[in-house]
Amino acid sequence: MKERFFRNRTAVFTVVFVLLVGLVGVLAPVIAPNDPYETNILNKFASYSLQYPLGTDQLGRCVLSRMIYGIRPTLGLALLTMFGTISLGAILGIMAGYFRGIVEEVIMRVVDVMLSFPSQIMVFAVVALLGVSVQNVIIANVFIKWAWYARMIRTGVMQYCDRNFVQFSRCVGMPERFILFRHLLPSITSDLVVLASLDVGWAIINISTLSFLGLGVQAPTPEWGAMLNEAKNVMTSNPVQMIAPGIAIVVLVCVFNLMGDALRDVLDPKEVQK
Repeated sequence: MKERFFRNRTAVFTVVFVLLVGLVGVLAPVIAPNDPYETNILNKFASYSLQYPLGTDQLGRCVLSRMIYGIRPTLGLALLTMFGTISLGAILGIMAGYFRGIVEEVIMRVVDVMLSFPSQIMVFAVVALLGVSVQNVIIANVFIKWAWYARMIRTGVMQYCDRNFVQFSRCVGMPERFILFRHLLPSITSDLVVLASLDVGWAIINISTLSFLGLGVQAPTPEWGAMLNEAKNVMTSNPVQMIAPGIAIVVLVCVFNLMGDALRDVLDPKEVQK
């Protein structure tokens, strides 16, 4: 698998790119050229320069510094949302696909109800009920998205339940815990990795959308969606302020989507050939 990974240039490039972006976010206090919170109203809308490589915003703050510091909430909250969504979806999906019967019926009927509503509208409703905060944004995203992953993972588990190695373990009397953690979970690991990488891109868009609408990360915290919200208010006087956070969101989401496709090719090449 390691050889397949390094032969796949897309996988190598996307993984390295994401790691570099994460490293820049971690080292933001060292890399950022200016204080992202320092305001200077007399220096607002400053053009590109060595001191301000991407100019300044409507409050005279360094746009590049805020972009660098914005990696933390944008990528960090997306990863946290992904872990919560995949964990809940995997647990319920494995239970529904393996135990069947009443367990499957209850879980899948709940999944059907969750999937019958538009996800974005449901996220807005949950945030409106719980209140505007970062924690509630994560809860809303996990609460809405887990159902889709539970259905996908259930389908994958059902494909392996009738395989010979699972049937043999049942015949020799191996406990259910052994079958779940030693057979089924490793078998769907590739599916979980692909779903997780794709879920991060979705989470970035969703968190940035909520911040853009004023329901996510609040000012003055630098976050790419919140920066777009601030740039929207000065779009007529300084439209270039929207370029940096907008391009950053598009590029990062595209990279995660490409990484998901590339990792699928690496982890399950037989399925790709089919």
